[in-house]
Amino acid sequence: MKMIDEDHLLIVFNSIHRVMVAEMVLKKKFDILVMPVPRAISADCGMVIRISDNDCTAIIEVLQAKGLNPFSAYCLKGEGFELVGEFS
Repeated sequence: MKMIDEDHLLIVFNSIHRVMVAEMVLKKKFDILVMPVPRAISADCGMVIRISDNDCTAIIEVLQAKGLNPFSAYCLKGEGFELVGEFS
């Protein structure tokens, strides 16, 4: 089983503190995984949150309501990743 599949999105923050706060908020309601940033994506903090594509809209709403901006979302595209949104 791969850590990242086609039905996952990766949420990238600009600090590990935001990742930790987002994890505490999201894990109460969603199936998430905090994991190292894939090499194909550069991030300042070194960790990302993997979410299900099905939960994306709800998770973005929660993150924005909690003031956990800015963040970006990436999806797996072939052997690499594609930016699917930047939220600030």
